[in-house]
Amino acid sequence: MKKRLWIPVLSIVTAAGLTACLKKGDDVPVCTSNSLTADRQSIDSFIAENDISYLTYISDGYYRGIANPGSGSTAAADSIVEFKRTISTFKGSSLVTVITENLTTNNGLPIRFSDFQNATSSPFYYLMTNAAKGGILRQIYPSSANALGYYGCQQQTVDGKVIPAYSQVIVDIELTAVKKGN
Repeated sequence: MKKRLWIPVLSIVTAAGLTACLKKGDDVPVCTSNSLTADRQSIDSFIAENDISYLTYISDGYYRGIANPGSGSTAAADSIVEFKRTISTFKGSSLVTVITENLTTNNGLPIRFSDFQNATSSPFYYLMTNAAKGGILRQIYPSSANALGYYGCQQQTVDGKVIPAYSQVIVDIELTAVKKGN
């Protein structure tokens, strides 16, 4: 009778030992990004709620559009230009501005329209060729694919501002100055 009891007890101890060996050591939940489909649904809801009709989803995986065409001078080949860039994040309807910066120089030299002649995929080039001074380009990046690093399944804090987990990123670039070059 003692042999019959020993076999089930040994089986339970063996099973418990194998389970402990297969378990991860740190029990930290795995961080998985949103799917592009889930992100696009969030962005489409944000666009609809805010009546934004100028944005188009482009094949590079983000939304882009001219929010304001501007009314000042347009950039020409010899123009010196300046920009203001604002980076914000949102999840649902909660919008958090992370960074606002003026971009006036390129390594200490004025920024020229010609600096972008070979970078036709640049958002700055797109803005200068589709808007005038005062014009604003808006881009919205999905949390799963943005290149700015403000995304993920963990809430983040940047410069004291809380960025919710799975936030999408909005980048607004304004053409603030167009000056005649030398």
